[in-house]
Amino acid sequence: MNADTVCLACCRNKAEGLLEQYGVSEETREILLKRIDKFLKKDKRTGDMPAPVMMAEILSIVDEKVGIMDAYEKPKKKYNRKLLEMEEAVIADIEKAEDEFLAAIQYAVTGNYIDFGAMDDVSEDMLGKLLENRADVELNTDELTRLKRELEEAGTLVYITDNAGEIVLDKVFIRILKKLYPQLDITVVVRGFPTLNDATYEDAEDIGLTDLVNVMPNGTDVPGTPIDEINPEVRHLIDEVDLCIAKGQGNFETLHGSGRNIFYLFLCKCELFTSKFQTERFTPVLNNELGIVQSA
Repeated sequence: MNADTVCLACCRNKAEGLLEQYGVSEETREILLKRIDKFLKKDKRTGDMPAPVMMAEILSIVDEKVGIMDAYEKPKKKYNRKLLEMEEAVIADIEKAEDEFLAAIQYAVTGNYIDFGAMDDVSEDMLGKLLENRADVELNTDELTRLKRELEEAGTLVYITDNAGEIVLDKVFIRILKKLYPQLDITVVVRGFPTLNDATYEDAEDIGLTDLVNVMPNGTDVPGTPIDEINPEVRHLIDEVDLCIAKGQGNFETLHGSGRNIFYLFLCKCELFTSKFQTERFTPVLNNELGIVQSA
């Protein structure tokens, strides 16, 4: 997906917010924003650059002067703890559901709300309401059927995570996948370095996911999975695996068009996505890459 003016403005606003958060002087702020504007307006690459890759470039510009590697450390830990406290109740709710798979994937996609990259504000109250109403989450029934069928037939699955906090609900979903499809060899891929509030290996370890499955960092600080920039081992894994589940808008933006057998799972949280999918904000989406490519 090519970046447009909506993405450009969003990335710049995110940089401005970080500069304000760190109390950067007006002089330094002006210098950095001029550099960012120059990058956005004059770098020809931005026309074909997915928003997550663009965001990583902008964060690196800010980090040179400000040092923002820990910008989202506190909210990441906060939401990891918050969701871990809810984990037992979530599991209990899934186990009493008529369709455990559906309940688990509903929780997993709802967790995608915890996104400090796509949104200016993450509300605990809104998260609570969304989780309370998980049974009302509607996903494309054809895609659900296709995903279940492919999971039954597959031997290997790569699960690409998105955000901290959300990763706890991914862990719960993965537990259900292991229970329902015991033949599956599951590998989880996380971000290679801290970026926004995306989940890293440290987050996976923190919430106990590394005790459940093999977890691999992708080797990049892009808030997505740019296939040409991730480490060769992870790329080979994605190339050879039977199917992938990729969480979040950033993974969709960087993997869409790759032609691999990927099921995208996310909430539409920004104007670009609500427009693309012709839907309202926070609408859940489950789409298979091959189906999207064939219908494009």
